[in-house]
Amino acid sequence: MDNRPPVDTPLIDKSGTHGGATAELLVRAVETLAELTSAEIAGSYRVLAEADGPTPLEEAELRLGTGRNVDPLLALGLAHVLPHDPPILKASTPVSAVEAALVHKQHELDAQYDIIARAQREVRRIRRLADRQMQDASSHRLAHVLTDSDDIAALSNTIGTAAVDEHLTLETFQYDLPLKASSAQPPTAASMTRGVRHRSIYERAFLSDPVGAEVLERCAAAGEVIRVLPQLPMKMKITDGSQALLALTPTGSSVALHLTSPVAVAALRHYFELLWREARPLTGAPPPSDSARERQRHEIVALMRQGLKDEAIARRLRLTPRTVRRRISEFMDELSAETRFAAGAEAQRRGWFDGSGDE
Repeated sequence: MDNRPPVDTPLIDKSGTHGGATAELLVRAVETLAELTSAEIAGSYRVLAEADGPTPLEEAELRLGTGRNVDPLLALGLAHVLPHDPPILKASTPVSAVEAALVHKQHELDAQYDIIARAQREVRRIRRLADRQMQDASSHRLAHVLTDSDDIAALSNTIGTAAVDEHLTLETFQYDLPLKASSAQPPTAASMTRGVRHRSIYERAFLSDPVGAEVLERCAAAGEVIRVLPQLPMKMKITDGSQALLALTPTGSSVALHLTSPVAVAALRHYFELLWREARPLTGAPPPSDSARERQRHEIVALMRQGLKDEAIARRLRLTPRTVRRRISEFMDELSAETRFAAGAEAQRRGWFDGSGDE
């Protein structure tokens, strides 16, 4: 017994008491199909679903409109052909159409995920291979002098992007050509996403030069932590404590030294840290002199012993709370103290308050 509805029965009954609800169902289905497929396919489905009568297959494309065809509808299961004479194209019900499109989209995303997963595995293999090659090369050549400007520029541009943990830079204001804002090498978004810490020390001349200031601004905006010194002896880049690029000329564009020797790179990294402690942050007041720093430190510790909070100490000494917290962190590191109480006790033991007029 054939239970199929007559071919002239429309999919959407606009005349019944439930016509409004049915129309809403179709609208929601079409909106979902547009997200799962495309606006064009969803539109074609709607035209077919709202047809008042049967749609002969040979006339379907004319009814759907210019540039549209029935193949995507059939391929996605949004329509099917009824075996009449002549054949008739009929839209699937809204529920069936959305479910079919969803299954197709899931298969599509699964295929894309497989591609991404394979690519990620290949990236790991390529990185391991590159690391082995670098280790093999470094075991035979721990230091290499570069004299080709293109090679130097290429390594200078890529040494930071290869970082896994940290990338350190010393940048003098010496260039063969006038500095351009496009010369900035800010951290990449991918590097920041991996959690790489970028720290750089620049010469103060950058701040007094409009283009130099823009370079610093772009690098800082990308996530680079910047400090400034009046002068630097050379240009240098260090990546992960495993390799360093050291300029052998003032500009570094013609001769540079690429180091992979663990001993040499560790020594350069230690030198960088010494400069970092002396450098001034890009924003904020210049660091006080040694004598002023010593006096300020004693004052902060003395007020801490009185029980004052950071904000109260800042008001008393006319400093910012951020400066107070930084100073406390600095002398806690110096005293190897894990708590403020321990820091105060160690400071007392070292005689910081002897004759200092502590209240």
